[in-house]
Amino acid sequence: MSTHTIAAIATALSNSGISIIRISGKESLDIINKIFKTSYNITPNSIVYGKIIDNGTVLDNVLVSYFKAPHSYTGEDVCEINCHGGNEITREILELVLESGATLAEPGEFSKRAFLNGKMDLSQAEAVINLINAKTRTETKIASKNLEGDLSRKIKELREELIELLAHIEVSVDYPEYDYDEVENDNVISLIDKKYFEIEKILSTYDHGRIIKEGVNVAILGKPNVGKSSLLNKLANYNKAIVTDIPGTTRDIVEETINIEDIILNISDTAGIRDTEDIIEKIGVEKSLNILDEVDLVIYMLNAEEGIKNEDIELLSKIQNKGIKYITVINKMDKQEKSIFDTILKELSRIGIKSPVLVSIQEDEGIEKLKKVIVDMFNKNDFDFEHELIITNSRHKDLLKKSLKYLDEAKQEIKNGQPIDIVSIYVKKVASTLGEIIGANVSQDVVNKIFEKFCLGK
Repeated sequence: MSTHTIAAIATALSNSGISIIRISGKESLDIINKIFKTSYNITPNSIVYGKIIDNGTVLDNVLVSYFKAPHSYTGEDVCEINCHGGNEITREILELVLESGATLAEPGEFSKRAFLNGKMDLSQAEAVINLINAKTRTETKIASKNLEGDLSRKIKELREELIELLAHIEVSVDYPEYDYDEVENDNVISLIDKKYFEIEKILSTYDHGRIIKEGVNVAILGKPNVGKSSLLNKLANYNKAIVTDIPGTTRDIVEETINIEDIILNISDTAGIRDTEDIIEKIGVEKSLNILDEVDLVIYMLNAEEGIKNEDIELLSKIQNKGIKYITVINKMDKQEKSIFDTILKELSRIGIKSPVLVSIQEDEGIEKLKKVIVDMFNKNDFDFEHELIITNSRHKDLLKKSLKYLDEAKQEIKNGQPIDIVSIYVKKVASTLGEIIGANVSQDVVNKIFEKFCLGK
């Protein structure tokens, strides 16, 4: 356990109304008393007005709050200085705090101390950083629920039943004269099946949770000059990508992140798919094809003026074979030639595409329809965010998958006729693996890696 007192700026460093310098550790109040002058008594759970003094010079008029251990965020003595929000004055006060005995906090060190002092478990600490980084209301709700302990309580409940089973197994092995019904094979299998179902249900929310947290990875594909860059610019509401009439203008992948109805879209505008002798453009085309392995959605664009080619059919078939979600968009509907348009529809129908989205980017037509199709495709209505447990963290996903593997192995050992103490090895692994989610039995390297993602002052 760390014993030194730490300090950092807990708010964004900017010209704002207020900045907060946070101090945590047993010397917090001593440091405040060295630099803070007030006519009031500083008592726990209070905030007082006074002045920060440096060698007799008043630096700022501030408010200081004091929380006595263990009743604070970190579980230690904590003082916070609320000063004016100028960059320079905030830095000067922090430097004075450091000169008075504090050490500059590492990223996430306040939250790390909260975890080490039992103020929160590891899944709650991870919810803190998710809450800070949340980009949508839905992501905020999920992070808030997990910060309140929804995931922790479920994991603890799962572990308790498994640990209780382990206790019965140990007694039955050490004292065989006692007959425990709980360790009969059928009862153990029944419990394993129950835990498997519960863990699998939590795990099944990850794909949706990942999209809520990280966004939908979208690639705009198609031949040159069908309007890919124009579509990106229209969705982003500004000119992110260069648009010209010259085929091959986009030679590398152009990326943009946008929010449509609380769904984050990470959109990549790719190089036009065509045979080319230009070395740089050819690399861009190869990147466009490789991106199919990394995306959740493909928007494939055709041009109502130029029609559909064999290359389009081949690439659309490749997308279908990969099982990727996709939307086919026909652009330049304001300039369509009916015979060409009818041929496009006929060819799309032949490969099972019945309802392409018709747009004219130049005339700003069909864009709202395209947005609605995207939102409907990743609709969140099948989840009750107020009551259901949803995971968004890949670490949790990996540990839950590992738990299911151990449960499968435990069940197989029973079917193979192995003694119950052999089965208990796998049950113990499940309990231990689940414990890693909330911080039990977790290595110091994992703890350090998690808190390194935090910002300074949190």
